[in-house]
Amino acid sequence: MGVRVEVFLTVNDNAPDLLARLAAGETLAAHRGMALSVDRSPWDIGTLAGAHSVVPATDPEEGAAIVVDTPYAAKLHEHPEYNFSTDANPNAQGKWVESAMVENANELGEIIAKQVRGD
Repeated sequence: MGVRVEVFLTVNDNAPDLLARLAAGETLAAHRGMALSVDRSPWDIGTLAGAHSVVPATDPEEGAAIVVDTPYAAKLHEHPEYNFSTDANPNAQGKWVESAMVENANELGEIIAKQVRGD
């Protein structure tokens, strides 16, 4: 499971600097994506919400990653048909990471673009 975005970039003599900024932008976008996805996780507090983390991008081609590190996270994430209780979190749903990233793709892309531009 994952969301992959392709970025096409024409580089010049500043390639190492641009690539470093691209990796930094991917990491910032992953942090924002994580914040957006926690709000949709089946529990907004506790074990599952606290299990989200970001693996920073060290290479722009590999990108950053949002990791949810609990034994049951993958099972819950991949089954949106489950009847998630909305008592603790009214936004609870399956595929919470994927849906947050896809629905906010423009915002996340702008975070990356801004970092690459050096704004």
